[in-house]
This record gives sequence, C-alpha cells and structure tokens, in this order.
Amino acid sequence: MRNRKTSILIINTEGKGNRTLLIPTKLLLHWKKYFAVVVLVILCLITALGFTIFHRTSEIYQAEIEKADKIKNLINVPKARQTFQSIDESIFRINQLLDSRGLAQMNFENMGGPENIDVIKINELADFYKEQLNDLEETLKSVPIGNPTLSDNIISKYGYRRNPFTGHGAEYHSGIDIKGERGASIRTTANGTVEFAGWYGGYGKCVIVKHENNLKTLYGHLSEISVSESDKIESGQIIGKLGSTGRSSGPHLHYEIIKNNEKVNPNDYFNFQ
Repeated sequence: MRNRKTSILIINTEGKGNRTLLIPTKLLLHWKKYFAVVVLVILCLITALGFTIFHRTSEIYQAEIEKADKIKNLINVPKARQTFQSIDESIFRINQLLDSRGLAQMNFENMGGPENIDVIKINELADFYKEQLNDLEETLKSVPIGNPTLSDNIISKYGYRRNPFTGHGAEYHSGIDIKGERGASIRTTANGTVEFAGWYGGYGKCVIVKHENNLKTLYGHLSEISVSESDKIESGQIIGKLGSTGRSSGPHLHYEIIKNNEKVNPNDYFNFQ
C-alpha cells in the first residue's frame, strides 16, 4: 500500500521562496502518540542518567564515610585534645617568661611543618610540637636571656670605657649599666640558686645567681636585697631593688653574665633570636 502524504505549504510573507513539505499523513493523524513515545524515551534516558549519577555519587560518599571512620579509629581524639591544650598552656607560659624579661612575645600562628601532612598523623604532630615547646620553655628558664629591669636605658656598655668618675683614661667595664629609678624591681633572668647575697666591694649590695651550663648572673649597686644565699629562685623572680650602693655615680643596675668563670658580653643574651 502506498503511503499517503500531506502537503504543507510554507509561504514567505515577501512573496518569494515559498516551500512545500510532504509529511506522511499517518504521522499527522497520530502525532500525539508519536510525541508521547519521544517524551517517554527522553524521560527514560534522563532517569537512566540520574540513576548512574546517583549510584556513582553514592559510591564516592560511601568511600568518604569509610575513610572518615578509618581516620576516627586511628586518631586518639581525647589525647589530641589534651595535647593541644597542653601546647596552648606552654605557649602562654613561654610568653609570660618573655614578658617578665622585657622581651616581645612570640607569635605561634604558623609554626611551620609540612603542607600536606596526613591527618591520621595528627597525634604524632601534636606530640612533636608539645615536646619542642617544652624544650624551649626549659631552655628559656635555664638560660639568662633578657633584661632584668623594666628600663632599656643602657648608659654604659660592656668593654673598655672612659673613667666615669675622673673623665680621664680608660677602664674595663665587665658588664652593662642600666639606668633606672631608685627602688625599681630587679628580676633574675633565669632559674638558679643564689650563690652570693650581700655587700661585694665596689658592686655595693650585690646578688650573684648560679644557673645551669656553668652560667652565672651578677646584679650590682642594689639598694635592697630580697633573697638569701642558697635560695632556689625562678626566672622573673624579684631579687632586689635598683640603687646606687658601692662605686656608683647614680641609680642604676650593673648587670654581668659569667660563663665558665669568665665575664662575657651581656648584650649577646639580651635578645631572644
């Protein structure tokens, strides 16, 4: 049987280029059915695509859940929390030590380390930083770093200088002189034991503190002494008051650092770098 076709005339409004299309009559008579079939096919394709995407997404999501569970099992969360709290406390104590010696506090916002560290090693990383900070804290306590006064007015440096009393000739100055107000607090710059507390010749009222690693600090020309020999003292503890006793031209602290029984330049220990 010959398929019948229906002619559709497409007219150009300008009167040119008119076209005639031949469309099977069966298609025109049953267009709704064919349209429904096309729509159904499209819906089936969309459903199949959606199912495929959902299935793939579910696999990825399930893999992430399994990974998170693995990490959760490998990380000791209470221990990590306790360690980080300990780190915060160490940083606080370190900055207190620095502040008590007139030094700028340290900024620990970025402590370095690898950029792409495996999260499951967070406990190891926390323990590492805790250990490093504890070592730093102990070093700061045992090494005389910083300024024993609240004044930064250094009027005489370590080494040879002109005689401050006669204005003539040179003399060796075994420490640094820090000018301040009479009665200002003098604090020790490290943990140690009081080796001497009393009158010490030209130093006047003087305190000598013995520290670890064959280090000693000397605080001279004090107006008052607040400690006694053999006392155990901590970094930042007040040991006396600034004065002008002994061979002195005015209120100031004479500060010395003695290493292996030799007097060294205190300026090398004044800054934490």
